[in-house]
Amino acid sequence: MNNLAKTRQKFTLILTVLGAVNLLLIIYLLLPGSSASGKAAQEQSLQTQVKNLNREVTPLRDIDKQLAKTRGDVQLLYAQKVPSQFSQISQHLEKLTQETGVTTLGIHYNEEKATQPDKHDLPDVQRISIDTTVSGDYAKVAHFINAMEQDKFVFIIDQISLNSQESGVISLQIKFQTFLKES
Repeated sequence: MNNLAKTRQKFTLILTVLGAVNLLLIIYLLLPGSSASGKAAQEQSLQTQVKNLNREVTPLRDIDKQLAKTRGDVQLLYAQKVPSQFSQISQHLEKLTQETGVTTLGIHYNEEKATQPDKHDLPDVQRISIDTTVSGDYAKVAHFINAMEQDKFVFIIDQISLNSQESGVISLQIKFQTFLKES
C-alpha cells in the first residue's frame, strides 16, 4: 500500500500541475490580442503607426544639409541685398529715381529699434522705414515702383497713396521698408 500511496501522491501532483498549466493556457487564450485575429489586428495597427511615423520623419531627413544650405543662402542674402551704410540706401534710391525719371520731394528715414526682439526679426539686421513722395507721369512712377520691387536691395512696399494728379503728372506717397546691417 505504501507503493500505491506514493503513486497516488505522484499522480495527484502531476494532475495538479497539469491543471495549473491548463488554467494558464485558458487565461492566455482569453486575453485580448492573443488570438490569431487579434494578433493580425495588432500587427496592422503597428504597421500603420510605422507608416505615420515615417511620414512625419521624412521631412527631417538630411536636415543638417538643408540647414547648412540655408545658412549659406542667408549669408549670401546679407552680403548682396542688405547694405551696411545709410549712404548706400540713399545713393541707391537716388539712382533709381534718376533711372526711372521721377522726382522726389524728400526721403525720410525712421530707424526701428525694437525693445523686444520679434520672432520675425532678422539677426544682426535693423529694419529701416522710409517715406517719400515721388512725382512724374504714370508710366515713370509705375516703372519706379517696379524697379523698387525688382531691385538688388530688399525694399518692402507697405503703402502707396495718390496725393495729386495734374495734367498727366501724378504724385504718390510711398511708405516702404528696407534693412541695414548692424555694425
